[in-house]
Amino acid sequence: MNILVGQLGFIVAGCGFIFLALLLLTTKKYSLQKKLLYSICAIGAVWSVVSYFQLTTKSSIASVLVAESLLNLCLFLLLSASLSNQQRLISALASPLQKGLVLTFIIIAGLAATRLFTPILSLKTFLILFLTQAIIGLWATEQLFRRTHRSETWAIKPLCLGLGVFFAYHFALYSDALLTNSIERGFWLGRGWVAVLAIPLILLTARRVTNWGSRVYVSREVIYHSTLLLAAGGYLLVMAVAGYYLKLQGETWGTLAQGLFFALSGVVFASLFLSESFRNNIKVFITKHFFANKYEYRVEWMKVAEVLDNQDHTPYDNALTAMVSPFGCEKALLAIKDGNKFKIKAHYQTEDVAEESQQILEQLANHAIDYQWIIDIPLLNHSSEKTPFETQTLTLPTEHPFYYVVPLTCATGVKGVYLLSRPTSTDKLNWEDRDLMRAISMQLSVYLNVYHTNQKLAESRQFDTFNRMSAFLVHDLKNVVAQLQLINKNAIKHKQNPEFIDDAFETVDSAANRLNKVLDQLNNKRVDSQQQQHFDVIATLASACERRSVFLPKPELKLPQADRNTDKSLFKISADQERFSNILGHLIQNAQDATPNDGKIGVSVTAQMSHSTNQNQYLVISIKDTGSGMSQEFIENRLFKPFDTTKGNAGMGIGAYDAKQLVEELGGFIEVHSELGKGSDFQLFLPQIALRQQTEKAPQTISENSTV
Repeated sequence: MNILVGQLGFIVAGCGFIFLALLLLTTKKYSLQKKLLYSICAIGAVWSVVSYFQLTTKSSIASVLVAESLLNLCLFLLLSASLSNQQRLISALASPLQKGLVLTFIIIAGLAATRLFTPILSLKTFLILFLTQAIIGLWATEQLFRRTHRSETWAIKPLCLGLGVFFAYHFALYSDALLTNSIERGFWLGRGWVAVLAIPLILLTARRVTNWGSRVYVSREVIYHSTLLLAAGGYLLVMAVAGYYLKLQGETWGTLAQGLFFALSGVVFASLFLSESFRNNIKVFITKHFFANKYEYRVEWMKVAEVLDNQDHTPYDNALTAMVSPFGCEKALLAIKDGNKFKIKAHYQTEDVAEESQQILEQLANHAIDYQWIIDIPLLNHSSEKTPFETQTLTLPTEHPFYYVVPLTCATGVKGVYLLSRPTSTDKLNWEDRDLMRAISMQLSVYLNVYHTNQKLAESRQFDTFNRMSAFLVHDLKNVVAQLQLINKNAIKHKQNPEFIDDAFETVDSAANRLNKVLDQLNNKRVDSQQQQHFDVIATLASACERRSVFLPKPELKLPQADRNTDKSLFKISADQERFSNILGHLIQNAQDATPNDGKIGVSVTAQMSHSTNQNQYLVISIKDTGSGMSQEFIENRLFKPFDTTKGNAGMGIGAYDAKQLVEELGGFIEVHSELGKGSDFQLFLPQIALRQQTEKAPQTISENSTV
């Protein structure tokens, strides 16, 4: 059993030397130390193989001693070269002492080689010689550590530790053998495992010491899959040894126990390698200990480019996927600032926390954008966390999955934020994670800004089409005016002629028909720029309801008693009254068009309370019907899109768009709640703060109004 463990140690050591050499091959810089590392890997692999076969065939240890002497020689040369900045071996061995010690190693190796044929020296003499090698190795290791500058000690420390353990173990081995005049079997079998312990420490120093030119760089995927393969091989070897041990315990139950043990080990093996958390932990470990940077940026940017090129999803979905992928967040959403409110445009597994996410957006999104700050939500209540904004007044929900608020801004254009849950790709966000978040966010803001610009360009082209169409309408109006002027001109001479009167009525009837066609196309489509004025919202709403009362179903204006007792100044605004009245009439008309004659249309105006300040925050105008309703997809993609109408030639799709534009100019926003077959509810939110400012100050233009 001990021999099997010893053989396994030399197998693992040989694989470790080969793996170290492969990692060194990936570096581009060359130095004397790197060449010596290649020699150590090659001779170390040979030493492992020779030691393995010596245990297997139980042959003489002479071949092992030769390989070990050469390995000790290379290790001493590496230590000597590390003490100098020379790139030539002869120059690195400057002192006569170093040259003499190298010569001693070579002589010992030669003497060990003679033992393969005709032994010249006794075993005890060889033990003294190899004990001397161990002592020289310990001395050289101590010299390197002591003479290294304090600022570079952290880099050279792993090498000194690994070689120190290797030489100390051999010192103990040969000291014991010299005292007992025989090599202790357990000491001899453990040399492979000692080498296994030293190899990763040598690799760590090779990565840390930059002037060696051996800064390890290799694909993360190669390291990741190689590590999984190595772990799988090691696991199977351990299970094989354990199964073999069970079989040796007895013939009656050993085979059964071995079979059951292998079945159980197979289940454990499959469970580990199918575990997402296990693979993520392996990736985090490799990133921490084998690479100078946490991310392979070329690969990350290629992934982002591939995601953004996806045509099967909306640009918002692509932008969310591009942000989430590098960090492995389990929940995330993207909210874009539309007017004065943040609207969730894309989300990932956040349906169950919609209310919590909206509260976080209302309180933190503007701070993240204004200060370009990645907000760490769990640390906001810690006094040690410094933020450029006040955090004591925040009332965030106690239970939610989000950890970070990442701003998405462009110099001119789209503004928004990401809400991200805790990343699974790292234990804790550091400066590199935050820099990558900012870089991706900046790239995605440009991507979404281009998308929005294309949308506005398309709308502009539609307006050009509308203007061209208006030119034809103006031409028709001119013809109508010419007909009427002609009647007026001829009336002086022919107004007593009955035939003229008949012709005049026919002309007027024709002109009326043409005007009706023009009016049908232009109804609520003109937006004239008029002087802003103060007016009562309730009175304007009542007037709009009265105008539409000649059509069915009649709108019912509801004013709760609480609102009648409210300060009347809160229901006055400064805006284009005619345009505002036309918008209300148009929304009521839309409700009538979508509702059967026996349906109901309710119109109301209320003051909504703010949960954080307990004050009136918005003046809410609601137009609710029991009509056919709209799908969520239609509301998000078509309702407020100009020139997109469901009325055919009867409309041009500008009314809802114009309503949204006006309300946002006043500092508010529109919300639409609707279900197919259950009706719709249009809610116009006008901020009360802006209303007070408009009432108290002199008349202002809309662009000067304050917004909430």
